[in-house]
Amino acid sequence: MSLPQTNLQLFHLMNERGFDTTCQQALHRAYEIAQQLFGTCFRPCGKPFVCHLVGTAAALAGWKQPVELINAGILHSAYLFGDFQDGEKGSSPRRRRWLRNHMGSETEDLVYRYTLSTWGNSNNTQLHHQALADPNFCEVFKVKMADTYDELADCGILLTPNKRYPFGLLVDENEERALLSAIQDLISEEACSQFSSSLKYLRAGSVWPAWLRSERTSFYRVRPGIEDLRRGRVNRRLVKLRSKIKPITKAA
Repeated sequence: MSLPQTNLQLFHLMNERGFDTTCQQALHRAYEIAQQLFGTCFRPCGKPFVCHLVGTAAALAGWKQPVELINAGILHSAYLFGDFQDGEKGSSPRRRRWLRNHMGSETEDLVYRYTLSTWGNSNNTQLHHQALADPNFCEVFKVKMADTYDELADCGILLTPNKRYPFGLLVDENEERALLSAIQDLISEEACSQFSSSLKYLRAGSVWPAWLRSERTSFYRVRPGIEDLRRGRVNRRLVKLRSKIKPITKAA
């Protein structure tokens, strides 16, 4: 599956998968929130972070997951990295209340549970068993798999060689097989096939020129403006003011 990376591509997919107008309107609200939280953010490979969020939601939509899960996919990093401009950190009560009011309690609770989840302490077989035993964790697992699949689908993961591959993918065949088994069992055979195809393609070698590679290992923000031309706020106002003043020309 070629994953959508823009809101328009995502809505085309939603139409193809039969999601009704109410579902699409809810997703549009989630997208607008993501724009506000991550408008100046990028993945380590340089990909706009909002595109990654759209890709995560698109994977869930393609796997025909409930709309609350899809909305959580596009907002899964809200409490982890989102810039609320409120001076607070993480899933504060104020932030949770705001997101609940805008997206509903089910979506907000999924985002909150995703924020609390940890992935480095268990092997993939243990994660599989945990998801089978706990429906709440199973939902979070699906969002995490969508997040991971977006990293694989466009080969962006190959641009950040210093970043650790998730879940042992591409470095541990046993863990990889265990994860694919979990995906097939918990999501769908189609999702498992998509992961397998992407991994096979990635193993063939880098599709990117060396100069595109990045040393970054985590997401980052870009400050708006050109640094060499940057002026302070007062100077910017003076420049704007001067541009509004019409020059006085003397009569001949």
